[in-house]
Amino acid sequence: VDMVLVPGKDGDFGILPGHVPTVSQLRPGVISVTTGSETSKYFVSSGFAFVHANSQAEVCAVEAVPLDQLDGEAVKASLNEYNTALVNAKDDYEKAAAQIGIEVTSAMSSALGN
Repeated sequence: VDMVLVPGKDGDFGILPGHVPTVSQLRPGVISVTTGSETSKYFVSSGFAFVHANSQAEVCAVEAVPLDQLDGEAVKASLNEYNTALVNAKDDYEKAAAQIGIEVTSAMSSALGN
């Protein structure tokens, strides 16, 4: 791998050989992995990225889906469902669950260019 672009909680950052050791919480977004002229993109909902002193990096994601496998219509439908759930939330737990769903599906929608 030549470069990895990561959606960190404090902003996106690139990992190249010689990167300083880092730990970053991930926010919902796209991880791009570049090897030569090929770039693979994955949507991650959350997790952590670790960059070690030897320039090796690890990404521990709750879920990672190749971007081309996301269904734009299903994402729109899920976003609508979470918005409805937020409006109808009966307690703090339901409200928090809906807000998390909105954050993740909104990021998916943005990743797909919707």
